[in-house]
Amino acid sequence: MKSLIYLWKRTMVNRIRKALSKPVTYIYIILGIAYVAMILTGIGSLVMANNWNTPIYLVYALSALVFLSIPSSLLQYAKRKGLLFRQSEVHFLFSAPISPKLILLYEQMKSNMMNLVLTLVVTVLGCTLFGIPVWKMLLYFVLAYVVENVLEAGLVVVLYGNERLKERTVRLLCRAVWLVVAVLVLFAAYMFFTQEASWNVLPLVLDHPFLQCIPIIGWNIAFIRLLILGPTVLNVVCTLLYVVFALLLLVISIRMRCAGDYYEDAMKFADDYQEIMQKKKKGETSGVSIGKKKKYGKAQVEYKGSGAKAIFYRQLLEYKKNKTFIFGIFTLISLALGVGIAIFAYLNHLSASPYRFFIVPGVMAYMVFIFTSYATKWSKELENPYTYLIPDSTIRKVWYATLIEHVRSLVDGCLITIPAAVVLRLTPVQAVLTVLIYVCLQATKLYFNVLSEALLGNILGNFGKQMMRLLGEGIVIMIAVLACVAGTLLVNVEFGFFALILSSVILTGLVAWGGSIAFSKMESLQ
Repeated sequence: MKSLIYLWKRTMVNRIRKALSKPVTYIYIILGIAYVAMILTGIGSLVMANNWNTPIYLVYALSALVFLSIPSSLLQYAKRKGLLFRQSEVHFLFSAPISPKLILLYEQMKSNMMNLVLTLVVTVLGCTLFGIPVWKMLLYFVLAYVVENVLEAGLVVVLYGNERLKERTVRLLCRAVWLVVAVLVLFAAYMFFTQEASWNVLPLVLDHPFLQCIPIIGWNIAFIRLLILGPTVLNVVCTLLYVVFALLLLVISIRMRCAGDYYEDAMKFADDYQEIMQKKKKGETSGVSIGKKKKYGKAQVEYKGSGAKAIFYRQLLEYKKNKTFIFGIFTLISLALGVGIAIFAYLNHLSASPYRFFIVPGVMAYMVFIFTSYATKWSKELENPYTYLIPDSTIRKVWYATLIEHVRSLVDGCLITIPAAVVLRLTPVQAVLTVLIYVCLQATKLYFNVLSEALLGNILGNFGKQMMRLLGEGIVIMIAVLACVAGTLLVNVEFGFFALILSSVILTGLVAWGGSIAFSKMESLQ
């Protein structure tokens, strides 16, 4: 055990020393402190303004965190993919005379460090913002963290390190977890459709007794409610089940034999994970999954034109070899979002609202600004020497390297807009303009990625590029929104949308022109 503690300590010390040796780290620290302060201040203001500073709303927030974390963890552990061993740990730990169970617990505790920080933050917020007594929040900090980690550690050893479970049994466990998740989703859908569709449905779902009866996930919520809100018959019974289940897993994991048969799976997962991360950075996302080899089909493309158009046709050929072509998980998300907006608008009778024109563009702008962009193939072109040898202008190289992403944005924009446009009774012109707004927003994000790559390279790392992208996108969106408001007030909605699109195209074009220097010479990237 001392060797594991020493390994963790030296790893952390070396990382800190390496980080502090880079001047950019201090910039990150300042920005991080400012960001955390801004978030905490914003949360405090939001809670106070809406009178959410009561214990029940803290329970709602913690219940939402349980929904986000526990189901995915259970699935990953059941498939032996919940723990990520680094290459150095694979070579050092697996060959050392250390119990395989201790290695699993070491890795599980490492992955739970953020959970410790989050529990500490919740404890402080509970005392200061939600008016909960200090002794009660300290009890929550100790018991919730300890019991949850005992249960999770037992699950790790039983599911990840159990050498007697057959592959069929593991599949059944995965299906059981999916069944629990499906029950949650169906229950939430039932409440959503049987009650008035609004944010008021969430408290009804989270307060429903059935929720606390769901194994593991619901029992965890019952445990939280017991510690913060006080005892009831239901949460006491469910908490006892939760604690007994955790202790049972602890006993089983202690008595269970584990000789390290999971080493091979862990090493393979570590190698696959590293390979996948490298491919995703290059934009190779379609058909990429851990543990499975990517399969390509046969395809052919007829090259038309000359110069930088060759970049577009080469990308088109690559995509045609994929089963899903240019589409992926984000395409399904776009469709689900469009259907979700349509259902919400129908249940709340938003088709008669004077602001119905701005609902879909508002959701699109939020999505584009908040969510990280999916990896694209344009950055891969910077690694190809022939890109710089093509006798064409840099701006045309940028255009054709990113053209297929605009096509994908057009399809995603249609999937979001069309279902919502039908329910909101938008005219065909308004629907087309809404789709073009989404294409412009995605183009803004894409070309700011190009510009940040050209200007920053590896100087500030991915975080620096992300901050530059967010700042630039925020400025462009703000100017475009002002143009839209002015056009709507002066003429009509269609003209406002047109003003938004025109201003976005002009600003995005300038950003693309600035980013074209990345395609000017190969030596600038080295």
